[in-house]
Amino acid sequence: MKNQEPKKVKQRVDHITEDAREAWETSQNPWVYRISSVYETLTAETPESVAVAELRKLDPEFTLDDWRQDVVEHTLPKIMEWLLLGKINQLKPWLADGVFQRIAAEITARKQEGVQIDTHVLGIMNSEILAVEPDVVDKGSPIIVLHFMCQQINCVRKKDDGTVVEGSEDDIRANSYVAAFQREYNEEAGELNWKIVDFRFNGAIAYL
Repeated sequence: MKNQEPKKVKQRVDHITEDAREAWETSQNPWVYRISSVYETLTAETPESVAVAELRKLDPEFTLDDWRQDVVEHTLPKIMEWLLLGKINQLKPWLADGVFQRIAAEITARKQEGVQIDTHVLGIMNSEILAVEPDVVDKGSPIIVLHFMCQQINCVRKKDDGTVVEGSEDDIRANSYVAAFQREYNEEAGELNWKIVDFRFNGAIAYL
């Protein structure tokens, strides 16, 4: 039975990753409304190859794998920590306006309810690029859609007395998220920065 458990965990991870892919592809997000065959018919190129070529115009050494590794090792741990801590000011430079407004509202609601979620980020894992697409809507920089799982403790407490109202201290979950990144030019700093233009929670599995 013990030998079968890692296989079962992998199956659950694979399923939730596929769910994330399907959710993105069938979402109402306007970026998804593009016809891949148009690129392939007119240019013999896929949307991904067009997008990567555009990204390399600004950064000739850009590769998707290096980008993914850098985001997983450096960007996401900070973003998730600030998200759990409710650090709105730290999050703002990293988030597009629509994403920031939604997350700020969620953090504010949490504070008003007088509850505190566990703030420990135990690890970022199972990252996978779901899509790389030209921005056919706003004609901005290409969009990279990343699925990842964050190992967290599912424990919600009342702020005033520390009473656990949801989960427990040993309830470890692997939470699934989908984040869409887009590079923007910061005129004040004179540099290119990545921003999260879409961010979604995609479910969770127990982490054993």
